[in-house]
Amino acid sequence: MILPVALTLLLQGAGAAAPPAASGAQLPVQLPVQLGVGVTSDTVTVGQRFVAIVRIRAPRGATIKFPTESDSAAAASPTATELIGKPVVQPVPDSTATTMTAAYRLAAWDVGPQRLGLGNVVVRLGGRTGYVSLADRGVFVRSVLPVDSALRVPKPPRPAIDLEPFDWLPLALLAAALVAAALAWRVWVWYRRRKDAPLDPFAAAEREFNRIEALRLTESGEGERHGTLMTDVLRDYLAARVPGIARSHTSSELLAAGEDIRGIAGGLGELLWRTDLIKFANARVAPDEAERLGSCARGIARAVESHFVEREKESAEKRAA
Repeated sequence: MILPVALTLLLQGAGAAAPPAASGAQLPVQLPVQLGVGVTSDTVTVGQRFVAIVRIRAPRGATIKFPTESDSAAAASPTATELIGKPVVQPVPDSTATTMTAAYRLAAWDVGPQRLGLGNVVVRLGGRTGYVSLADRGVFVRSVLPVDSALRVPKPPRPAIDLEPFDWLPLALLAAALVAAALAWRVWVWYRRRKDAPLDPFAAAEREFNRIEALRLTESGEGERHGTLMTDVLRDYLAARVPGIARSHTSSELLAAGEDIRGIAGGLGELLWRTDLIKFANARVAPDEAERLGSCARGIARAVESHFVEREKESAEKRAA
């Protein structure tokens, strides 16, 4: 709450730089000025911020300048009341006088009665300058400590923290084992997928040709089986590679459906006729003839594959062009 106080402002010449001293040699001119000072709380704690509002009412036409810094005496003391930031100055509507207020943010750093530590308010009127002192304005600061700090019982000290060295070797070995297991699993998955991936028809046929030849059936007196197995591999290849040919076709149906490769697969008709005799008439063949039948089946598969690869290459070049 701001309590107005009627003061007598001593006016002196404009060249004066400080409040005039009481002297009988100079006749001061008396001018009524009202001062009011209030704080947000009469009692604060150490470090608590509070607001002090200073109000000045001077005759109409006067100019009022509030202090923006602490006075030199307060600034020299480390425990003096601290001025925080700049004051907020606002005029107050008044038709009969000049009235202004200034709001200061402050913080006290010592206990007991403490002065605000603000400088003088400067009032100018008619070329003369006067000063309103705020030196006697203050606030009471109470301590946050108990009345008798000796009665305060501190908490017992906490036990010391004993930092024992941690053995990271088992964790490192476990992490390495997990990484190795994950890599092994990924390699196994890749191997299974690669192993189970379907081969192209010619690669599958070549693998079967090699497997049958590794059996050495002609050397063990099974030339007929060697010839029929090699021909069956050729049938599977043609059914997968040549459009129109199916695995279930008879020899005559296969030759009719393979019109496109008849000029390439030389000896295909004779091969199918000879193997049909072995399958259905129990014809016997000599070992060298069985080898010839197997070589013929393999040669036809390679010739057909070369033909299709060349044709696909030419089609790709035409599309690129």
